[in-house]
Amino acid sequence: MNKTLLCLITGLLSSPAFADARFVPAKLLTHNDSGPHSSALEYTRREHWALVDYVVDEQGQSIHILVEGSSPRLAHRAQSVLSQRAYEPARLDGKAVASSKQIPMHFNKAFRRFNNDNVSTVFAKYFDEAKRLVVSNQMTKAKPALDSLVEDYTKNLTEQAYTAWLLSAYYYNVQDWHQYEYHLREAVQLRKLLTPDMALMATQSLMNLEVYKKQYGDALQTLVCMEQIKGKQLSKQTVREFKGQLKAQLADNPVITVSAKLTELRTWRHTLNRSTISFSTENGNVSTAALYCENGYQRFSELPVQNYQVPKAYGSCYLAVQGDTDTEITYREEGDARFGLYL
Repeated sequence: MNKTLLCLITGLLSSPAFADARFVPAKLLTHNDSGPHSSALEYTRREHWALVDYVVDEQGQSIHILVEGSSPRLAHRAQSVLSQRAYEPARLDGKAVASSKQIPMHFNKAFRRFNNDNVSTVFAKYFDEAKRLVVSNQMTKAKPALDSLVEDYTKNLTEQAYTAWLLSAYYYNVQDWHQYEYHLREAVQLRKLLTPDMALMATQSLMNLEVYKKQYGDALQTLVCMEQIKGKQLSKQTVREFKGQLKAQLADNPVITVSAKLTELRTWRHTLNRSTISFSTENGNVSTAALYCENGYQRFSELPVQNYQVPKAYGSCYLAVQGDTDTEITYREEGDARFGLYL
C-alpha cells in the first residue's frame, strides 16, 4: 500500500440533487436523552460509545436498529434511547416514507474531568512513552507498551480516542491492514475528542484508505466529517476538485470489488457506488446484512446475494453488515453509477 497520504479536504457537497425539495429527511420532534448518556455498564470509570443505524418508519418510529460499539451490552441501551425519540417521518413528494438514519451515542461516566485535554496524568505519561516507541519505529517494544496502555490506563472516551489513533499508527507501520482500519475508524468515530491536528490526520488517513479500496462513496462521506474539525476547513474549489477526482476514478473502474473482514461488535459499511451489487462470505457467519437508504430498507436474509438491482428510487444507500469475528466478505458492484445520488 502506498503510504503517501492524499491531500483530502472538506466542505459542502454541492449537487443539483440536493436542491431538489421533493425529499424531506425525517425530523426529530421530541426526546428525553439530552446530553451524554449515563452509563453504569461497569464498576469502573471506563466509558463507552455506539454508532447506531436505524430506519424511521412512516409513523415516525425507530425500527431496524443495528448497533455497533465498544461493549456487547450497548444494544439494549441504544434501543432504549431511540424508544424515547419521536420523529416526523421523511417525506417524498409529500408522502411519508421510511428513511434510514444514523446516530452516534456516548455513554459517559465522567466522575471527574481532567485539565490535561481530559486525559489523566498517568494516561498521558504512558501514552507519550508508547507514542515515542511507535514514532522511533521500535515496534517490538511498542506492542507491550500499547497493550499496557489499553488494559491499564485507557478509560474515558477521550483516552480511548487517543489510544485508537496511536494504535492505528502502530498497525500501519507493521502493515496489519485489518487492525489498522479497525482502530482508524474508531479514532474517526471519536474525532471530536482528539486535538484538531490528530483529528485531521485520522480523517485524512481514512479517506486515503477508502480511495485505495475503491470505496469512493465512503470517501465522499468521510469528507463531510472534516467540516467538524475546528480550524481545518478548506475551500469549496478544492472540495469540487476532489469530488471530480473521485468521479474520474469511478469512471475508470466500471466493476468494483472490495474485500473486508468482520469484527464482532462492529459494523462494516459500504456506500454504494453502482446499481448492481453482489456479495458473499467465507470462514464465518453473517448475522445482519441490509441496505439502509434514504427511501427504503432491504435486508438480505440469505447469502450469497447475486446481482441485486438497487432501485434508483431508494436514493443514497449503504450496505451494513455484522457477523462473527474474522468472517470474510467479498463485495462486488457494477452497472449504473450511484455516486453522489441523493433524492
